[in-house]
Amino acid sequence: MSSNTPDPQTDVIADYANELQQQNLEMNRLAVRKARNALFIAGALLFIGEMIPMLKDGQFDLTIFIIAVVISGVFVGLGFWTKKKPYTAVMIGLLAFIAYIILVVVVNGMAEGSTGVMKGLLSGAIIKTILLINLILPLKQAKELQDAAKNNF
Repeated sequence: MSSNTPDPQTDVIADYANELQQQNLEMNRLAVRKARNALFIAGALLFIGEMIPMLKDGQFDLTIFIIAVVISGVFVGLGFWTKKKPYTAVMIGLLAFIAYIILVVVVNGMAEGSTGVMKGLLSGAIIKTILLINLILPLKQAKELQDAAKNNF
């Protein structure tokens, strides 16, 4: 066999390795897509969650509205950023969501005491847990996807 003749067995192995790599890349993209959706949902729910009590009282407060728009905008912006830097965006989104939960607990605690702390922790606990899970689980895949994009350029 000459050295210029391709080995069919090597081609099959290389094709299989490329196929596995593509499948892994697609699974990583799917995981990051779920995290992106979690960031968009977090932004929407946080905005709605701030607007409902304000509108229920019948008084529009511009300060609360601006804060809600900024906080929601951060999560929506991070959702879009996952297309460029998936790991960085998901990690910042996770930290921002945790910081928001802590801020709500502290503010409610200062306003209502221990009742406010429990209210801040437990209100929307199921949704908060689902969003946290959807931001924590894809971190590894987001890191792999970001590293793969860095290595390809």
